[in-house]
Amino acid sequence: MDFLQDLTGSLFWALALGIIIYVGGSMAIGLLAKKSDLLKPIGVGLKLVVLFISIQIFLHLGAAEHHPKIANYLNFFSWLVITFAALRLGLYTYGDLFVVRWKRGSFPAAFKNIITSVVLVVLALILLKEILSINVTSLIATTTVLTATIGLAFQSTLANMLAGLTIHLEKPLKQGDWILAGGHEGRVMDISLRSTRIMTLENNEVFIPNSTVLSEAVVNYSLPDTNVLRKLTVGVSYAIPPNKVKSVVLEVLSTVPGVAKGPAPRIRVINYGDFSVQYEIRYPLANFATYGDTEGQIMNLLWYCFRRNGIDIPMPIRDINMHHITLESLRLEQEQRVGEIMTLLEKVEMFAPLSKPELKELVEHLNVKSYAAGEVPVRQGEPGDSFYVIKSGRVDVVVEKSPDETAVVATLGPGNFFGEMSLLTGAARTASIHVKDDAELIVIDKESFGITLANNPSIAESLSHILSARQAGLDAERERLDAAALERRKKDVSVRLLSKIRDFFGLS
Repeated sequence: MDFLQDLTGSLFWALALGIIIYVGGSMAIGLLAKKSDLLKPIGVGLKLVVLFISIQIFLHLGAAEHHPKIANYLNFFSWLVITFAALRLGLYTYGDLFVVRWKRGSFPAAFKNIITSVVLVVLALILLKEILSINVTSLIATTTVLTATIGLAFQSTLANMLAGLTIHLEKPLKQGDWILAGGHEGRVMDISLRSTRIMTLENNEVFIPNSTVLSEAVVNYSLPDTNVLRKLTVGVSYAIPPNKVKSVVLEVLSTVPGVAKGPAPRIRVINYGDFSVQYEIRYPLANFATYGDTEGQIMNLLWYCFRRNGIDIPMPIRDINMHHITLESLRLEQEQRVGEIMTLLEKVEMFAPLSKPELKELVEHLNVKSYAAGEVPVRQGEPGDSFYVIKSGRVDVVVEKSPDETAVVATLGPGNFFGEMSLLTGAARTASIHVKDDAELIVIDKESFGITLANNPSIAESLSHILSARQAGLDAERERLDAAALERRKKDVSVRLLSKIRDFFGLS
């Protein structure tokens, strides 16, 4: 028993045991940290905990009794060590694991350093008084004066630091959010101790002091979710009914890829101006980064769609130009328009059975519509009852082989046509038409062509012969038909087509 008391009271054995515990614990933590990514960042903190335990064992096994003064200093140091270790482990758990990994936020290292420094200074003052019995009153007074002096000198910097800490705690914005702050609109790239860095749509970096972000109104486009409602304003002629305008605008919004599926767009009249009725268009944006391109595409397509539907966008006129418009000038203008279209349609084989008066009457009832590049006036599989002749521009004929596979089978230009089977029989579209360059399309629909057929039903038979010859010719190439089989195919197809045309137009 005496031997054991002498052994435990020996400083040598107490020091040796403390060193063994520290070295062994540190090696074990190092080995575990290499095998675990979770333990690697907290390895230093755990080693400091082992150091604290080693010092406390050394003190309790004899150092405090034999050398109380040195023991007090070691005790003071050990409590600073364990406090630093606890702060390191706690800040890693909260900042890196909770805020960064789970909440997808950011927690700058500068904040960790500030929190650690403040806590260590406060604890050091307490330990100086409690363990080392040092009067810290004068030290606190000196520190207070020094702190006040530094605070006055770095007032704006401290304000930004505190504002940055508040931003990280309250989370009004985070890295990756799209915001409007300080008069600048952009994406948050980083929130540092002093400023918030954003990247604008013009690809410029802007540094906004954190105090400015906190003191002014900040619009966060990424909250409560990434769907943002954007607003556009457009003026339309007083002659157009509002419901027609709303219908056309909704049609345009449904074709723009950047417009989200929900919530539903809203269009409303907001003002009766001097020259036009003002409409406000609110639409959901799928990705805020593309709002400039999306708004440009919407405004671009509105012009074409308004023009196709006879919707005027008036503009204020300051210069007064007097134009003398007479019935004769209007008649000449109409005759010129009819003549241009007739010249184009006379080259279309399908209209060969029509006499000149019949063709002229048809031209007077049809429409010419403008389409923007990228629009799809005809979609594969949709029902149709109209025929198109290209007046200007180019279009691609696109066939959808599967939902994920499409192929451009032809490119058509001025004078080419498509949609004859849909006009004559109401057949579903067999291909989609994608406008390649801005195009003007002459549109002949069932109603206008039905007038021509009603006046001369025999035209239907001529049309069936023309279309059957074309279709049988394609079949002959594909199936390698001889002359006799080709003639039989023409007659069969002609009979079927004639029956369909008569049924579709209600001809006897």
